[in-house]
Amino acid sequence: MSVQARAAAVIVAAGSGTRFGDGAKVLARIGGQPLISWVLQAIEESLAVRESILVTGAHTDAVIRQLIADGPWSKPVTLVPGAQSRQRSVAAGVAAVPQDLSIVLVHDAARPMVMSGDFDRCADAASASGAAIVAIPVPDTLKRVENGWITSTVPRAGLWAAQTPQGFDRVRLTEACAIARAEDREFTDEASIFEYLGWPVAIVQGSQTNLKITHSEDLALAEALLSARCATLKRVPNDA
Repeated sequence: MSVQARAAAVIVAAGSGTRFGDGAKVLARIGGQPLISWVLQAIEESLAVRESILVTGAHTDAVIRQLIADGPWSKPVTLVPGAQSRQRSVAAGVAAVPQDLSIVLVHDAARPMVMSGDFDRCADAASASGAAIVAIPVPDTLKRVENGWITSTVPRAGLWAAQTPQGFDRVRLTEACAIARAEDREFTDEASIFEYLGWPVAIVQGSQTNLKITHSEDLALAEALLSARCATLKRVPNDA
């Protein structure tokens, strides 16, 4: 892969994780490390990402600050306090991105299985088109339900499930965040703001393994995927 983009990664780790249960979700462990550590490792291996902006909450800041201080990270990591909503937390992170980095990659810390190539491909696509997100085609039959009863089947042709990272031209993303705040509108992700403004967003093929940890039982699946990935990587040198 020939990576041309110079990017910063804004990692959102400020959420309360109310659906997860007790404890800070991004500090839950798989493979003996907190979720956020696996994200930072992927960034370490990324060719496009030059530095990270970690948006933390009051409940995660101290532990993450110590984790950064003690970790083996060679790329700069800046910590920024989060806000009351994800959208405003992202805006705070974007405001801290150095102006010499033209692409911003927004990533949820709760997606620990992200690969360095996801960041690189998303950064290059965003550099070429102004905005791009990692996503996968919806594989399941979708049902619309009301009061516990199926009302219709939703055709899945053309439907994609959005993931992160989501990459954007830094200047345009800054403008989009400002417009959303000025209009007092809340969006589920940054791509939705671009859609609202009529700005095009490209799709980068993602992977089913780039799952988001939402509930505590998701950790077992992530652990299994991580074990399989590590076993594959260990086999490669022996098979070569």
